[in-house]
Amino acid sequence: MIEQLDSNAVRRQAIAWLVSKQSGAFSAEERQAFERWLAADPDHSRIYRQIEAAWMGLPCPSIELAAARKKDRRLWRHSQRLALAIAASMALAVGLCAWEGWPLADNSVFRTAKGERRNITLADGSSVELNSDSELAVYYSWRGRSLALLRGEALFGVAPGKLRPFEVTAGGGRIRDIGTRFDVVVGASQNRVSVLEGAIDLRLAATGDQRQTLAGQAITYNAVTVLSEPEAADVKALTAWHTGKLIFRNTPLSEVLNKLERYHPVHFRLAEPSLAFLPLGGVFDNNDLERFLVTLEAVLPVDIKRDKNGDVLIDRRRSRKFSK
Repeated sequence: MIEQLDSNAVRRQAIAWLVSKQSGAFSAEERQAFERWLAADPDHSRIYRQIEAAWMGLPCPSIELAAARKKDRRLWRHSQRLALAIAASMALAVGLCAWEGWPLADNSVFRTAKGERRNITLADGSSVELNSDSELAVYYSWRGRSLALLRGEALFGVAPGKLRPFEVTAGGGRIRDIGTRFDVVVGASQNRVSVLEGAIDLRLAATGDQRQTLAGQAITYNAVTVLSEPEAADVKALTAWHTGKLIFRNTPLSEVLNKLERYHPVHFRLAEPSLAFLPLGGVFDNNDLERFLVTLEAVLPVDIKRDKNGDVLIDRRRSRKFSK
């Protein structure tokens, strides 16, 4: 879970220390006091690093002042002017943060193991439900809200951000939110975005190809091309995983098994290629592999065996002769 933001008082203290350091008149005594403040609480150091990192990347009057200082050394002597300019810029930036509830920086990485799901509340109030065997990197800064789904699947609920776009990169595509809830899957051969609310813009990094997808629609793509136009989809079934369920509607058995392998440390093998196309429908608990296998034998003409390695072999059921 992401740590909660600290009080404004700690932020103000961190800003004050940064202003003092940038003023050019930071004495040895002040430096010792600053080190004691950092050591007093781990959150002091964390918040100060956020403030400093954000300040380094923020366009502000200090850049102009630095240039002017080279031309006019008298500016350096008037450190109070520099400090006031920095303080004003920081106050304006922090005021903007308070207005939008904005974190100064966030570079978190979240991972889930097979069978694990994780609910994440981002510092701007957005939410992410991270599916089994997935990895998500967060790159929040002053300029925008960027995330990268490196593998797996995630369901995003985006908090409004008037000045900062919300973008997710996944599988060679960049997905920009337009006030939405949307689900993203990174697959081996294709990726999918399903929109629950609002709309998204998808742009491919390689070609610049762009599509808008609306609520109730899904779109598939890979790193170089859009594989399907936005089209109506059973979004409820596609996103049932966040309630612990898997919903299949005449889904090919191979696709079903690939999805189950994301939730369990198991490998399925088909005895013959034609079994891959057997259709399966139903609602299943994604954490109960044994019940799924029992149901599979009951509804499809297959026999299931486990080999010495723990792999699951699925074979076509042979007709059996019964003695009288």
